[in-house]
Amino acid sequence: MATTAMLFAGLASTARAGAVIDTLYFTTYSGGENIWSTTATYSGNGNAGNGTFSLTTPTGIAQTPGADGIVENPNNGQLLVGGQGTGSIYQVNPTNGNYVTLPAGMNTYEITVGPSGNHVWGGGSEGNASTITKVPLNPTGGTPTVVTVSGASSEVTHITFAPGLAPGTAFYTDGADSGLGDFGTINLATGVTTALLTNVPYAHGMVYDPFTGDLILAGGDTIAQVSTSGTVLSTLALNPGQELDQGAVTGNGQLYWADNTGNLVFIDYANTGLIGASTDFVSNNFYINSLDDIAPLVGSGGTNVPEPATLGLLGFGVTALAALRRRAHLRSR
Repeated sequence: MATTAMLFAGLASTARAGAVIDTLYFTTYSGGENIWSTTATYSGNGNAGNGTFSLTTPTGIAQTPGADGIVENPNNGQLLVGGQGTGSIYQVNPTNGNYVTLPAGMNTYEITVGPSGNHVWGGGSEGNASTITKVPLNPTGGTPTVVTVSGASSEVTHITFAPGLAPGTAFYTDGADSGLGDFGTINLATGVTTALLTNVPYAHGMVYDPFTGDLILAGGDTIAQVSTSGTVLSTLALNPGQELDQGAVTGNGQLYWADNTGNLVFIDYANTGLIGASTDFVSNNFYINSLDDIAPLVGSGGTNVPEPATLGLLGFGVTALAALRRRAHLRSR
């Protein structure tokens, strides 16, 4: 399946319930042009029923032979797009739409840039592949490394990196568009997977959220907030029949999530720290046919990365704030 993706601008380590303006890049999985941009605007204070959320008319950027997951190449600011059944990843210039083809070694769907920024990782479960791939980015376009998946799962949908994991380890999901599947960790060198949650309805898309220090997962009609140890902290069920794919967080307590049936979900959870709180502002409206993945805003592969000299201080601050928020939420329960 082709995918939609959005890129969001801005990075902060403190809560910011309220006005948000983000430039989003996304792909669609049918029709002609499949890479687009739009501007998202939110005017509320984070509380349900307060303010409005809107999106401008999408602007077409490019048409690649296949399009699914999307991230930014941190080495040159170009967009990277999973090529689906083409065996490639496409690097797209967001200004003029020109693209080059990078060999992926397998049919690649959802993609993630590694912490070093030197490789992009891809999963293939949407094409029934029992492998993952590691494609060089610095320099861009070398020989890919393909690893067979084994252990608790035989396929991988999405790979996500997060603080505290052992080197060479990442989180994974293996669910189809319906979301039903497993979540756990994967040894990227051996491909061996270890499940932390099994047969959950939201094991498709995934992102690490520095605002809470948790992982946000989604699939089917459900979004879930899960700790890095595998504890489910909060869930939000949307409309039956939705197919949530891949999303992005702002780092300030908001998220965007793409739904294959065409809705674009926005949640402001900055006031509560929980994506399923009843007082959160939630928008879940139709935007465009064939909407799919969302590219990251923060972290490696996101659109606004701090200067190297500030990364250590930023990481320390985000980790400390996440820990304080977690303790506050636990005390309030």
